[in-house]
Amino acid sequence: MKWFPFLSLFAGIFCWTLAVFILTRGLQAAVQRSFALVTALIGIWSFFPFVSSLAIAKDPMIFWLRLIYFPALYVPAAFIFFMANLLGLIERPMTRRVFWAALAVSTGLGMQAMTSGFIADLRPNHYGYSLVPGPWYLFFIMYFAFSYMYASKKLLQQYWVATGQQRNQLRYIGIAFALAFISGLIHFSTAFGFREVVSHDILVVAYSLLIAYAVIRHRLLDVRLAMSRAALLLVVYAIVLGGPYWLAAVWRTTLQAHFGEAWVFVPITLAVVFATAGPFVYYFIQRRTEDRLLAEQRRYQKTLIQASSGMGHIKDLEKLIKLIARIVMRAVKPEHCVVYVLDKSSGKYILGSALSRDKGVSFPPAIPEKTSFIQYIREQGVPVLPDELRHQASRASKIGLSAIALELSWLKAAMLVPSVIDGRMAAFLVLGVKPQGAPYSADDISVFTILANQSALAIENAQFYEDVKRTQQQLFDAEKMATIGTMADGLSHQINNRLHAMGFIAGDMRDTLKLSQDHFQASEKLQEISKEFDFGLSRLEENVVRGREIVQGLMKYTRKGEEGFTANDIDQIFNSAWEMAQFKIKQGVMKIAKEYDTATIPKVKGNFTQLQEVFFNMIDNGYDAMMQRKAELQEEGYQPLLRVQVEQRDGCLNIIFIDNGIGVKEADAKKLFTPFFTTKATSKKGTGLGLYVIKKIVEENHEGKIRFESVYKQGTTITVSLTAATPSF
Repeated sequence: MKWFPFLSLFAGIFCWTLAVFILTRGLQAAVQRSFALVTALIGIWSFFPFVSSLAIAKDPMIFWLRLIYFPALYVPAAFIFFMANLLGLIERPMTRRVFWAALAVSTGLGMQAMTSGFIADLRPNHYGYSLVPGPWYLFFIMYFAFSYMYASKKLLQQYWVATGQQRNQLRYIGIAFALAFISGLIHFSTAFGFREVVSHDILVVAYSLLIAYAVIRHRLLDVRLAMSRAALLLVVYAIVLGGPYWLAAVWRTTLQAHFGEAWVFVPITLAVVFATAGPFVYYFIQRRTEDRLLAEQRRYQKTLIQASSGMGHIKDLEKLIKLIARIVMRAVKPEHCVVYVLDKSSGKYILGSALSRDKGVSFPPAIPEKTSFIQYIREQGVPVLPDELRHQASRASKIGLSAIALELSWLKAAMLVPSVIDGRMAAFLVLGVKPQGAPYSADDISVFTILANQSALAIENAQFYEDVKRTQQQLFDAEKMATIGTMADGLSHQINNRLHAMGFIAGDMRDTLKLSQDHFQASEKLQEISKEFDFGLSRLEENVVRGREIVQGLMKYTRKGEEGFTANDIDQIFNSAWEMAQFKIKQGVMKIAKEYDTATIPKVKGNFTQLQEVFFNMIDNGYDAMMQRKAELQEEGYQPLLRVQVEQRDGCLNIIFIDNGIGVKEADAKKLFTPFFTTKATSKKGTGLGLYVIKKIVEENHEGKIRFESVYKQGTTITVSLTAATPSF
């Protein structure tokens, strides 16, 4: 069993090599530095069994063992320091007090390390010496246990609230902490006469490997992969180092019988062969193991790469966005995959597609381009892991990163993948955690970077294709409207003359019919004929009025009006528009509420006739919407109400028309200002030119703004923003 000391030697060298590796790789963050410190101290402590097995007299031996224990006394303080940096707690006053207290205790114990109060004596054991503890050594054991329990408590508190990458990293370190604690208990047990069944140095190596994989790697690996590599390394190098020693210890007599005094060259030769073959065996088995463990990951990575190469052929933007989300969900199987696409006109990222395994989860429909985390991921240009961002923010105490991390929590993201092209982020993906909380590896990030780059090109192509289609449609509409405008000038006079004649004839015939009612009283049949004629003539008059409205609508969008701009009283404009509407709206059917003070609101700059047309259209549309609601919903106690408000803001007057009519469906909202589109019921169907003309009058003629908000079955709010008239105007 004398191979224990050699494992001690190996563990100490390994820990020191790992500490030097961390510091020479430029990993200078506080977490890496504190890990290098605790690893180096544990490495010195690990030499204890090896040194105690050397053929040294008892008195010099006790000196060297006390000397080895001097740096080991600082392991608990270094352990707390590492934990505080890892969890981002180092700046908290309470944590700092605990650390400084631990450092003071370690220093106090260090002052006792070279006395008999710490190591009282040595006793022989199966491989050399074990120590006889003094009272201060017993205190050190309790101190070691306290540091472990304190660090583990903080670790567990963070673990239960962590998600995704951070949770996986803490799982690593929790296992490593448990191994370190068990290793310490095994070591301490030898001081009380217990014999080591398993060398605690094996656990030291396993602890170091687990922490190394969790902390050193910028992108975390799966725990299964880390533990398999650690176990594989231990097995291979246990054979490499222990095989020759075991051969020399067990088969020494047989070897001497066959080789005489040259028998020692057999284990030496075997050691050289094993040492040479060890790395090749390790890497061969490692590749086979990773192929098995990473089979699923490599499968979906291959799928994503293949999918990214064919995206450029899809011209339909909506179809492309949904395809990206569907491919990622099927291949990677995250909790959710959400795609946001930049809308250049609004300056927002619009929710393009959202697939989630949790049907109750929701995501913001739009995110402003100036949001902090949007700017951050655009500047990074590569996939961002929110867990790493939170770690960076907590360690560096950066307020900006903390705010960004908070914003990302709204999206429940485990990784964000920006699609950047020419410095502009066309879209970004929000990915939830993978199945079983597995982390996104470095390979994942490389593959998603390729996918993002291809997606950016595909989205750019699809948007360009849609822009071309939209431009062609706008040119077509403009040409159509220009043709109608040209025709309107030539035909309006002829059409109006004929409509006037038809209206005059219909009205004259109705008057004649009314004057001749006495002649129809002779029989019921004649009375019915009289009523039918009257109804037909009234319908003819209504259609004549509607025809005139169509002609007027066609003329209005081509003419800006002959009157100049003057300072106009808003209440006067509204009253005249209301008078115009009286031919259609019966008294008492609709209530008007003027919620403005006529004495305080300023006048508006504009063309009175055109603004009268705008106000009339608002009243007319509101009336039709309310009558449609009354007919369709048939709500008891429903009272049609049109409210008119005026707000003064920054030299502008906002005239707000609020009706409680039927409202507009979401699908129709974007089409309202399109020529010839109408939402009115069939019996009240309009020309579809009203709002189009109003928009032209307000925005082009008066350089104002018209905004529209509506909730179906609740009502509509239209805000007309116009320039207030100055006193000198």
